[in-house]
Amino acid sequence: MKKLLLLIIVLFSITMRSQQMTVFYKEKRIPSQVNTRYDHSGEKEIELLAIEIIQLKATMKAEKNKDSIQVYEQRIQDLLSKLKVHTVRNKQKSLKIPKYDYITVLKLENKKTLYYPQNKAGNDTVSQEGTNEKGDNFKNVRINYYDSEVIYIDQSQNKKTSYIKVHEFDFRGREFLIEEVLDKQEWALTKETKKVKQYVCYKAVLNNSDKKVEAWYTKEIIANHGPKGYYGLPGLILELKEGKKTVRFHKIQLLSSDTIDIKPPTEGEKITREELKNLPSKLFNQY
Repeated sequence: MKKLLLLIIVLFSITMRSQQMTVFYKEKRIPSQVNTRYDHSGEKEIELLAIEIIQLKATMKAEKNKDSIQVYEQRIQDLLSKLKVHTVRNKQKSLKIPKYDYITVLKLENKKTLYYPQNKAGNDTVSQEGTNEKGDNFKNVRINYYDSEVIYIDQSQNKKTSYIKVHEFDFRGREFLIEEVLDKQEWALTKETKKVKQYVCYKAVLNNSDKKVEAWYTKEIIANHGPKGYYGLPGLILELKEGKKTVRFHKIQLLSSDTIDIKPPTEGEKITREELKNLPSKLFNQY
């Protein structure tokens, strides 16, 4: 029995050192919701109003001129007033989509990684049908439109490829492909420690970032990778705090090298990171 246990430990160590594994992460997500309430007679008009409001909000986020922001805010208020006229007033409790577990996967083999969502998130749509005071049929719908991203990294080639499906400012869910040089991530290592499940982890803070990024990595797993395209620490990142969002380690699955299939995504319209950033304004001007 002791020999078998020793063999398992040795095999586990070899596999960890060869850096061929699949890591699962979990985060609690609050749905980014679009609430649509409509009667059948004004269905199309309400949909168009809701789309325009979302596009205006997305464009306003990228706007820096205060006067322009005020114009957007006034336009949004006008549209909301129009939307209210067409909205069916329902006395029942408003629909809510609860928080859900969003599972992501990190496949890694030496210097290559592929990070992607495990599957489509559940609890993404709830609806309610009824009859209003006038006897007209209505249907209330709340939909969780969520963006998704697949990130491929090859540190040996200094390359990063991202497939992004965007719903935030475009209901059609456009698909984009971004190929770029891998940015060097400058981490400040600390002596602060904590346990993530059975692993002792150390805290690191990313210096060259426009948002607050905090990582907890373990030296027990020799792999300088992590979720959401982060890398470069002396151990596997098991917990990542990016702004207000936290991605936590879920489990590790050890795989043989012939089951690892790490290839860059190829689907989507090719654009640059800067073009994606300016896309909401561009789409708004097209309407």
